Amino acid sequence: MLPVSVVLALSILIVSIGLWLGVFGIFQPIKQVFLDLSGSFQGVLIKPASLLDKVWRSYMALHDVTVENAALKKEIARLQQEIVHYNEAVIANTRYKKLLDIKETSKIPVVAAEVIGSDLAPWVWSLTIDKGRRDGVGAEMVVLSGAGVIGQIMESSEHTSKVLLLADHNSAVAALVQRSRVPGILKGAGDGLCRLAYVGKEEDVEVGDTIITSGTDQIFPKGLLLGTVTAVDKGSGSDLFQIITVKPSVDLKRVEEVLVQIKGGSLVEGLH
Repeated sequence: MLPVSVVLALSILIVSIGLWLGVFGIFQPIKQVFLDLSGSFQGVLIKPASLLDKVWRSYMALHDVTVENAALKKEIARLQQEIVHYNEAVIANTRYKKLLDIKETSKIPVVAAEVIGSDLAPWVWSLTIDKGRRDGVGAEMVVLSGAGVIGQIMESSEHTSKVLLLADHNSAVAALVQRSRVPGILKGAGDGLCRLAYVGKEEDVEVGDTIITSGTDQIFPKGLLLGTVTAVDKGSGSDLFQIITVKPSVDLKRVEEVLVQIKGGSLVEGLH
């Protein structure tokens, strides 16, 4: 692409030659040829400049669109983040309401706590909460969520506590089939589920039955919701007990806030 200064210089040169030739009439035909050539030459020189101008304008228009798109994407990202925060607040408020319902229904003092750690492996199911001895939390205190029992305090430090979940192999809770009043021991199965143990083969237990605490272990007050029977296996002829699978009323993998009962007592049976 020729510089503009070169284009101007060549144009002036061609016009000057044409004017000089015009002085002599004999050279009039040659003058016409030069005029035609100069016109064509100027047209050739102007076209690239015009094309360059169009390209530049197109580039600037594209640049403006790119900038606008970037601004729009940034705004969309901001709005999406606001929606995420809003939805999280709604979900959290729902969880807090369930906890508040338990707190208002119960006459037992409770302490609200947040989960700050978890250990959910086949051999151990436990959580760490942000309340400890300073808050009155100690070993063997019952831990609840919005839907019922999730476990008990295993040990406490000054500021934190470890919660033994129902699904842990070391967990055992005196339980009761709410419908038929059949007693048993709810034991952790280590897979997020529990087994209602020591229930005779002749006892009335069905899929869908609600399991609650019986209160006979002197740790868990009577009437707290534990879970729901999902499978009943009578076993072989030589088996003394049924194999009863119970799904905890709380998704133990998704607990975020809990209530800890500071002292014993009893709640309304079948509390949800």
